[in-house]
Amino acid sequence: MDDYMEIINEMSDEEFAALEIRIEKLLSVWEIKNLRGQAATFHDDQHIGERRRELKALKHPSFDVEGEMAFRAKAVVDSLEGNSLIHPLTTPVIEINDDCSKARAVWWSLGVEGLSKFREQPMAIISLGMVPGTHVKEDGEWKILSGAWQRTTKCEYHKGWVHSMEPTNTRPPLTPEQDRNFLGKYAYQKDEIRKAVPEPPRKDTWEQFPEETDNQWMYINIK
Repeated sequence: MDDYMEIINEMSDEEFAALEIRIEKLLSVWEIKNLRGQAATFHDDQHIGERRRELKALKHPSFDVEGEMAFRAKAVVDSLEGNSLIHPLTTPVIEINDDCSKARAVWWSLGVEGLSKFREQPMAIISLGMVPGTHVKEDGEWKILSGAWQRTTKCEYHKGWVHSMEPTNTRPPLTPEQDRNFLGKYAYQKDEIRKAVPEPPRKDTWEQFPEETDNQWMYINIK
């Protein structure tokens, strides 16, 4: 401990300030991982209606609060019986700006789902996707500004993703074209070369795209 204090005491003001920023970034990464972990847990249908702390950046001027509340209130299945949406997150890539007020990140997510839309026998689904997102500090806490799960595969368990691709479940149901332009825009297709999107944020993401509402950073691999 004394050795560490000696090193700290010998630092210049500039070196100490740089160390403080590095520590704040490390703490921010931990907080953002926990934030997204909570969001993934609440994504499961069985948690609908639970009292919870707000995870979204509702106070940000770009956030569509009315649309968010309408989305939360709309049921997409007749009953929760037999339904589940379990999507743990893994392999995060997180880049935070220099004043620790904004962050971009991408996770991979492997999903195990049970889907029963109209109380029919549930369908077993296995899915793989990516969760890109932008996060901002709001009242001293990290909140989710934008970013939703992007489907890579979502298939009936026994058929596999080459022969089965389940659309996003909505009411009214989406047409194949609508689904493709929504969460399935960059999904696997057996007769196409899959595009490498969303792109994880690069080290210079905040220099290249300084505005938190600019989502071009996810699509820089698309020519």
